Amino acid sequence: MAVDERIKRTKDKLRVYGSYSREISKLRVWLLDLSTYLWLHEDWPEQAAREMRIRGLDNKHPPGQQLCVQKAAIEAQLEQLRAARSALGLDDWLDSLSQDDRQIIQLVYEEGYSYQAAAPMVNLSKSGIDYRINVICKSQDASS
Repeated sequence: MAVDERIKRTKDKLRVYGSYSREISKLRVWLLDLSTYLWLHEDWPEQAAREMRIRGLDNKHPPGQQLCVQKAAIEAQLEQLRAARSALGLDDWLDSLSQDDRQIIQLVYEEGYSYQAAAPMVNLSKSGIDYRINVICKSQDASS
């Protein structure tokens, strides 16, 4: 496989990895909110549901029970996303990167910053970020 193709493939995997990471972060925040409200109102889950603006949409499941069902569903969805992200095979490679390289990858692919926005955060120019990402992707065999 040509070097340029490997770089492109690694960047594509990083985009997908970042998308999963952003979704995981959103769900973790939502799960933390749910858990906090359930903890604050452990003896009155209906109040927790009310404060989270969860209404009973059907007669089978009152709002308090729906809150618990939502929590379980989010936990399951989190596990699925983590498994899908892990299946990309990038975790060990990302863990092996230097702290500076990992920060660049995290800013651009996981947090979604543009090269231009991420550049001053890591004391590089926009073209410097592009070059550094290409070097990172070229030097590591993340495409296997």
